[in-house]
Amino acid sequence: MSTPQADYYRLRTEWLRFKSQLFDGMTGLPALPAVLEDIRRMVEDRGFADVIYLDLGRSGGHETQLGWSAYDQAVREFARLLVSLKETGILAPPDIVCVDTVRSDRFLLFLGEGDPQEAARTPVGRRERVVSALRERIDLTPPDSVLRTLRLAAGHARVAKVAEVRTERAIQQAVSDARLMSLVEREGGEVVRHDELSKMIFQSGIRTAFHPIVRLRDRDVVGHEALTRPLAGGSFDSVEELFAFAESSQLMMEFERMCRRTAIRAAAEVKNLGLLFLNASPAAVEDPEWSAGQVEQDLTGSGLRPSDVVVEITERVAIVRHDEFQGALKTFKERGYRVAVDDMGAGYASLQSLAAIEPDFLKFDVSLVRDIDRSSIKRSLLESLRQLAEKIHARVIAEGVERPEELQTLLELGIEFGQGYLFHREEPPPAVTPPEEMAKP
Repeated sequence: MSTPQADYYRLRTEWLRFKSQLFDGMTGLPALPAVLEDIRRMVEDRGFADVIYLDLGRSGGHETQLGWSAYDQAVREFARLLVSLKETGILAPPDIVCVDTVRSDRFLLFLGEGDPQEAARTPVGRRERVVSALRERIDLTPPDSVLRTLRLAAGHARVAKVAEVRTERAIQQAVSDARLMSLVEREGGEVVRHDELSKMIFQSGIRTAFHPIVRLRDRDVVGHEALTRPLAGGSFDSVEELFAFAESSQLMMEFERMCRRTAIRAAAEVKNLGLLFLNASPAAVEDPEWSAGQVEQDLTGSGLRPSDVVVEITERVAIVRHDEFQGALKTFKERGYRVAVDDMGAGYASLQSLAAIEPDFLKFDVSLVRDIDRSSIKRSLLESLRQLAEKIHARVIAEGVERPEELQTLLELGIEFGQGYLFHREEPPPAVTPPEEMAKP
């Protein structure tokens, strides 16, 4: 028998189900069907609307690499940046921001402001203005932000009011056209980037920067982390983007071998080297060069032994792909290498998994260390992680130490090692003389 209370709960359930299909709870943005009527009115009132299609999901398999939780956070951050464009006038108040579908990483902008005659001549300019503003804001995010590694794909199209065509279908067609444009431009860009990466591998177009790791109490250098830097600029906006693209291509193993060999050769020239920390991607961990002894030969050429090397793997790799890497990590340790788990604090770790890996070092993520002197929550979290390290007999390295106040707090928490700008600032890259200039008398 129906009651007012039962009817209320039934209607509420139906409304929540309906709302979940039209509004994206992750970003707080409506999906396209929810704003279709608003867009129709915009087109019919103004005579046109420009569509800008923005796609995060075509940036190189980042969700697979990061895990869906971390990638969701990147999508939420991007949505906030997008909405913030209304505060600066890049987007007008009546402009519509939405997602293609709920839980999507594809965004749509519908712009109806501006003089129709002027806008008709520069639709691509409106897209580039929005994309440039977004990239500027991404550049202002923290250095460890996932947004910095994403490569935005964009397309544009125009919905024009045509008496013979139903406006709703014209809107859907414009969205499809903008999506197709982003695909075409992305594919062209991918070819260029693939050729650039191939050339970089063939010509050994990288250098190694060494960042010292110090004992915090006296600042004595105990080791150096080897970081790859391209010799010249190119179509990659950052080193993180370069590695993300390489990992999504078939060239990752060759690229990482080049990075590793370059680092080992360069390490021979570093005074007071200490331990050499080498970053290892999933491809590198599974590279047969390790088990075949090729890496040991490279080390011998630089006067190093496996016991002088610490292989760094990220927390996500260590935990998410734990079972796959157990054999490889066992091989590393049997040959004398040490192991560090990088980016601790990203949210994947479990005591059981880390204990099975038996890392020699835990490197705490820069996001946990930044402004730790001002955050009781960060101090409590880092203290808990330090206790975890003690239980699994690992030594602790804090990354991204930039301020004396952060250093003092880390010392009070009993953190043994650290690295960051407070101890070392990377030298600017050396000038690269073009081959044609070298050939001049």
